[in-house]
Amino acid sequence: MGGNYMAHYTKKALFQKPDKEDLDRANATDIYQGFTELRGSALKVAQMLSMDTVNLSQGFTAIMAKAQYSVPPMSAPLAVSTFKKSTGKMPDAVFDSFNPNAARAASMGQVHEASRNGQKLAVKIQYPGVADAIVSDLKIVKTFAPNFINASAEEIEPYFQEVQSKLLEEADYTLELKNSIEFRDACKHIQGVVFPEYYPELSGDRVLVMSWLSGGKHLKDWLATNPTQEQKNQAAQIIWNLYEYQVHALKRVNADPHPGNFLFMPDGSVGVLDFGCTKQLTQELYEDYFALANPGIYTDEAALMTALNKLQILRPTDTDEQVVFFKDVFVRLIGLLTRPLHQGTFYFGDATYFKEAADIGMEITKRREVRGARDFLFINRTFLGLFTLMQALDATIQTKTEYLNFG
Repeated sequence: MGGNYMAHYTKKALFQKPDKEDLDRANATDIYQGFTELRGSALKVAQMLSMDTVNLSQGFTAIMAKAQYSVPPMSAPLAVSTFKKSTGKMPDAVFDSFNPNAARAASMGQVHEASRNGQKLAVKIQYPGVADAIVSDLKIVKTFAPNFINASAEEIEPYFQEVQSKLLEEADYTLELKNSIEFRDACKHIQGVVFPEYYPELSGDRVLVMSWLSGGKHLKDWLATNPTQEQKNQAAQIIWNLYEYQVHALKRVNADPHPGNFLFMPDGSVGVLDFGCTKQLTQELYEDYFALANPGIYTDEAALMTALNKLQILRPTDTDEQVVFFKDVFVRLIGLLTRPLHQGTFYFGDATYFKEAADIGMEITKRREVRGARDFLFINRTFLGLFTLMQALDATIQTKTEYLNFG
């Protein structure tokens, strides 16, 4: 990156007109290359960066988007070896056919095509050593995190525990299999949603076997086919309805809604993949979190202060200045993020909406303070991913929920 900046400013010194977008792309390419060698949690960071279309340039996020489904794969012999270690059998003893070369690769593992009894299958194989790397990566980050955040190691420890526990869950394919079946069974009634069939008897702790959703395209490839606005709105509505049901009815969400986990099918339905990272909302957390979506709370100062303290947005040790600042900025942010729930029909292609969110986000970021309960990390990640998907689809959808009564 230093070399990229040197070239950029050399051009400026020579009275040329360097392109900032070119600089962003060059930096993103170098960062992404490093992340693909590290894999695991590093590529999870890349996926999250790819969804931050508010603060990062289009060139940067486009490069990072490769982490969603097009990472350089591990070698065919290593994939076969990993399969055998996990299941106790060679692929050719399990399947009628098995392609040792990956069809797709992402942060934690890669997908291979196989067939059995006339059924086309997707065989997801995890990269060796991913779980160990997650723990060691976070230990490294912990050592310097307090230098960038105005908080002690003790204060940020709960957040690291939350991140580590969720990333390790993603590395446990036995748990992902269980999650996948539970979400499929709970959400299969939602119109337009398609789930793969799963095969526990063929899977292992580092191998997950499911049916292949034929004909489906990832978001970037699907948008390249120039779908109509009606088709984009329909796909967005299906995804929104799925998450609305998860959040409000199940109180449990697939907390990794990046584009690589969706397939846009020829018949207009949407295939949903990857339930490795899920987040359960307790009834208390759910009520406290969505209490702030009710406009009525902002006319009741005592109730508002109680809610902000329960969610750890405010702290008992805050100074008067901190209380005033964080109360104001979070009230504005929450009002913005809950606007779709109140308007009923919402257009997510509005650039000014996301610019406003970015500006408020920068106000918070400049303070370099940790705010909010540890549960916020993956709940907010869920909504960030969902809103980014809606933005990418340039969608206008029905957003007023039947589950919340604002009076």
